[in-house]
Amino acid sequence: MERLKNFLSEITGADQEAIKLAQEELDRKMKPQGSLGTLEEIAIKLAGISGYPVKRVPNRCHIVAAADNGIVAQGVASCPLEYTRLVSEAMLNRIAAIGLLTKKLGIDFNLIDIGIKDTVPRDYPNLYRKPIMLGTKDFYVEPAMSQEECLKAIFVGIEMIESKKDFDIFSNGEMGIGNTSTSSAILYSFTKGNIDRIVGRGSGLTDDALNKKKRVIMEACEKYDTFNMDPVDVLAHVGGLDIACMVGMYLGAARYKKPMLIDGFISSVAALVACKIEPKVKDYIIATHMSEEPGMELVLEELGLKAFFNMGMRLGEGTGAVLAYPIVDCAIEIINGMKTPAAVYDMFY
Repeated sequence: MERLKNFLSEITGADQEAIKLAQEELDRKMKPQGSLGTLEEIAIKLAGISGYPVKRVPNRCHIVAAADNGIVAQGVASCPLEYTRLVSEAMLNRIAAIGLLTKKLGIDFNLIDIGIKDTVPRDYPNLYRKPIMLGTKDFYVEPAMSQEECLKAIFVGIEMIESKKDFDIFSNGEMGIGNTSTSSAILYSFTKGNIDRIVGRGSGLTDDALNKKKRVIMEACEKYDTFNMDPVDVLAHVGGLDIACMVGMYLGAARYKKPMLIDGFISSVAALVACKIEPKVKDYIIATHMSEEPGMELVLEELGLKAFFNMGMRLGEGTGAVLAYPIVDCAIEIINGMKTPAAVYDMFY
């Protein structure tokens, strides 16, 4: 934990003077104040991250963390465990959804094997083999991982951002059968909210399996009393290696002053853990889409953020986050290119 504390001490908050200047510039534009809504909010946030004037972000990097989850032994997932490895390899070959979208949008794509049980058998230039363990343990029976294993996974995410800090902006995603259970357990631990509002069907559970998933999560959290643990210990007891790795990505983005686009439910839970560990992380994250998972509304409430589009998506992988890159581009064009009334009068009156 000492290493993590030392790293966290290097994170600073947003540039408040740059935020002020960006707001003043937007208010001068030839439009009613605030009339471009989310586009203005994004531009202001980017100013707080990288300074004013707001810089363009042409170099984009998307990172998927992939790992297996022992909790699938409890029958809480509708897909077989081998899907984690199979879908990961499909991503690397650019035939899964996130591979296709990142290729179409010109986004650098990377996948970290942080704990796939059956590792990807072939090598790829954008595959990073960093397994902490071959999948977590069944958290209904015993803690998913040790604190040390959890911290190692967090630092893999941090170091991944550090190694790619020449990129202008990041987004993340995940792949791991059973990870709606791990993320729901984390959210339940932090909020002790209505379990029906937190736990969803994931990739398509029956009513009986959904009820079992809720029971397994509630009983495990009560057994460990995760409600009174610090964020790292919650993550170690009922979380996943993929989530821990994404937590590290958020911390790394904040440390190196890079914006990070949040994807859906699981990515948002990782963002919440990161913000619980270091609140200043919130200055560097941008919520993108409203996942169909029921817990998404609650986790965004906890983060104090709003998603700006809703396309009925719940795939994960970062598919929602990467679709936001063109919106970010437009926000930057607005603050940099839109004229003031005085400038327009000079040009055309």
